[in-house]
Amino acid sequence: MTTETKQIPCLGALCACLCAPVHKPEGKYLDTLPGLTAILLAFLTLSGLVLAVYYDPWHAFASVGFIGHEVNNGWLVQAYHATGATALFGLVYLYLFRAMLTRGYRAPGELVWGLGVKLMAVLLLVGWLGFVLTGGAAAYWSLFKASNGALALSGAAGAIGGWFFGGPAGSGTLARLELFHAVLAVGAMAVLWLLFAARRAVVPRAEPGQGVAFFPYYLAQYLVALAVFALIFSVLAFFTPHLGQPAVNALPADPLTLPLGTVLPWYLLPLAGIAQALPGIWGGILGVVGALAVLAALPWLDRSGPAGAKGGLYCVFTWVLAADVIGLGITAAARNYPQASLLLVLFTFWYFFHFLVLTPFVTAIEAK
Repeated sequence: MTTETKQIPCLGALCACLCAPVHKPEGKYLDTLPGLTAILLAFLTLSGLVLAVYYDPWHAFASVGFIGHEVNNGWLVQAYHATGATALFGLVYLYLFRAMLTRGYRAPGELVWGLGVKLMAVLLLVGWLGFVLTGGAAAYWSLFKASNGALALSGAAGAIGGWFFGGPAGSGTLARLELFHAVLAVGAMAVLWLLFAARRAVVPRAEPGQGVAFFPYYLAQYLVALAVFALIFSVLAFFTPHLGQPAVNALPADPLTLPLGTVLPWYLLPLAGIAQALPGIWGGILGVVGALAVLAALPWLDRSGPAGAKGGLYCVFTWVLAADVIGLGITAAARNYPQASLLLVLFTFWYFFHFLVLTPFVTAIEAK
């Protein structure tokens, strides 16, 4: 240990952690997904702070245009923030899908899986709040339907909705939601920190004398993954910064102009499709909550046990589930087509059928 590390205990602890040969040498590049998510979430927080300095919820659409046209490099910060949201959900969805394929949710990884689902749920709410804060036509009507639906509820649900939105859609509502957007973003970072702590506790360590240190083995792996991700991110930011965003949101909000169909960012469309497939306000709420609940309950729906075999049939059905979720998103975006309602019901039925029936049945068969 050098003199500097002896004089600075924190530096010594960090060096000991990075150089301890306790990691297994067969690390995969997809294992860097949580690390990339943390880096991107920190990047989004910084760009969001810059945008918050100039954002005016009382003139939301005008302030977004002001940032893009009048603030030095404001258009670049906006492009980074919009692309960062798209990339963040891509990383989170890929992380959860990989955990389903590899059955990484099984014991002792139940807590890690639950925190991953919770992180996705918090980020979905943060993403929707960021979308409505733009003040565009699509954002206004999304907020209009959500706030009116929440205020129409009775009892405790209506009281919570009234507290959250503060009233019908308007500038005062956006000022309130801007605060929630920032607070929930910090909450997402806290959930991600808990996920890292839980993941570190369950990741198996290498046998003495057979492990490698994080530096330089895994650090080089993370740098390669970060370089590839940065290249993809740069291409998206400079060529398609609004990928997956509704084009109608480039127009200012107009209470007399109603956009056709569901106009939401791509990462919200699957849950929006489930909400649309079920009747009434309560049907949509219970559908969304149920979709997240069955996803979080996956470790207990899998009947193969901690040491069960990873059968190929379950992997096939997992890929079918991925296609089903993509179908939900595409159909929700094309809500005005005649067959859209029927397809949404079928896709929603298959989603719940996969978790509540196929998963216990197939995993129990493969465990024998």
